[in-house]
This record gives sequence, C-alpha cells and structure tokens, in this order.
Amino acid sequence: MPKLSLVICIHGDRDFLSRLLAHSTGCYDELLVIHDGPDFQDVESLVKSRGGRFYSRPRSFSQEALLPFALENAAHDWIIRFDADEFPSSELRSWLLDFRQSAPPQNVACYRCVVPMWDGRKTLTKRWPNRLFLVDRRRARVIGMPEMGIIPDGSRVTVPLILHHQPARRSHGLSNILREPRAIAYRKLIAQSLLAPPLSLNCWRYTDQGWPGTWSAAARRPLFTGIRHLFELPVRQFASMIRAGEWPRPSGFLHAGIFHFLTCLEVWKLRRAQRQTEEPPVSAQEK
Repeated sequence: MPKLSLVICIHGDRDFLSRLLAHSTGCYDELLVIHDGPDFQDVESLVKSRGGRFYSRPRSFSQEALLPFALENAAHDWIIRFDADEFPSSELRSWLLDFRQSAPPQNVACYRCVVPMWDGRKTLTKRWPNRLFLVDRRRARVIGMPEMGIIPDGSRVTVPLILHHQPARRSHGLSNILREPRAIAYRKLIAQSLLAPPLSLNCWRYTDQGWPGTWSAAARRPLFTGIRHLFELPVRQFASMIRAGEWPRPSGFLHAGIFHFLTCLEVWKLRRAQRQTEEPPVSAQEK
C-alpha cells in the first residue's frame, strides 16, 4: 500500500490551509508544510496541531522555488500537491482513501484531476482544466521557477474528479493576468530565470543544461516565441475546452496565450537591456 505525503508550499493563508486540512482528513500519511519567508500568521502551530512538519525557508516569492526542498524532505515517494487555497471534493478524497489501500501502481508517474475555473463566488466549469495532483517523486523532475509545473517521467493518468481551487479572488481572467500583482511579479521572475541555465535554480532530479520544451524557445527567441504563443495557445485551449465538453469561455482559452506573450516580452526586454550593458562604449574617434 503506497504511503502519501501531503506537501503544501505556502505564504500566509492560514485560514485557507485550515479549510484544506479539514477536507483532507485521512488522505495522507504525512503532512509537510513549507512556508515562503517568515511565518507571520503562526501557520506552524496549525501544522503541528495536525501532527505535521513545518519549515520556514528564505523568501522566494513562488511555490515552485520551494518544491525541490519539499520533495527532498518528504518522508514518502508519493506526493499529494495541493495549494493552500484548494481542497479536494468528497469524491476525490474517497479516491485518495482508496489509493492508500491499493497496491502501488506500476509505471505511473502522476495522476491528474479537474480544477474548475472560479470567479470568486462560484465555479464556472465542471470538466476543465486539468492539472497534476499526485506524483511519484522518483519519476518526476522539478525546476524551481514560477509556473514551471512538475515534469513527470512516465505515464499520466487523468481521473474525472474535482479539486476545488477557491481563493478569495478570481482564479482566471484577463484582470488576473494584467493587473494581479502576483502575476506581474511571476512574469519578471520567469524572465530573470530564463536568462540563466535552469541548474542555477533549485532543482529536483533535473540535470539538463538547457530548458525543457517551450521554455527553451522562450529563452532563445523570446519575441518570436511570445507572438507565436499569443495566437497558438488560445487555439489549443479553445480545442481543449471543447473536447472536455465545456463552453469555451474567453477568460479560459485566452489566459495562457496572453500570459506567455507578456512573459516572453519581459525576457526580450531584459535580454536587450543586458546586451546594451555588455556592449563597449563607442569612443569619439570611432564615431
């Protein structure tokens, strides 16, 4: 029977964490909470009251930067990845209870579930989008960059069950991309990261010198890649919503393309400024 570590990377959000733990009773064998920066809401006492382990790490402004440390310190190989402002549906909780009592799966790297769009008051979708929620760390790699998801090395299984993501604000939408301070900060952090090799960041089992997938293109040709993503990703997301049986809401299928374009634009601007700084000054004689 596989044992599970519930890993949560958090910055404040004590009330949300309390809600998550109340809905996750019995789903895990270990609770591990990593706090980004000083613990200003006494999250530690809540974690320890639930029998969990708590670490406070230097402020990094993203969950992903904490994940390598979390995976290294987890007691078990199977990792549940919930955010503090998420909580499992009763069906997903039952699935996790059953998983803990089953034989360990063979050659499965991760499981994915549905995380419905949330407008701050109600869910807008029932079957889209999907994301990873359970992973075998022995078959996973992580680069500690914002928005850089866990990279599974093996088969991926999708279960049609819901993980609720219900923060105080909308979880999707153009206002989130254009005006949300965290989204703006993430784009700058990603752009700064892409100017250097991935191994300059905290990593888990990632050993390549180059960036994976589309991030490699964003690092090499940021402006071209950003423009391509601006048009290509909405088409993919639109098709994905249709296949899932959801009405294609613009706030859902436009989100990724605009975010990637703005991120690539940040990379382009930083790289341009870097090159201008590195260029030797032109003397009067050379003019």
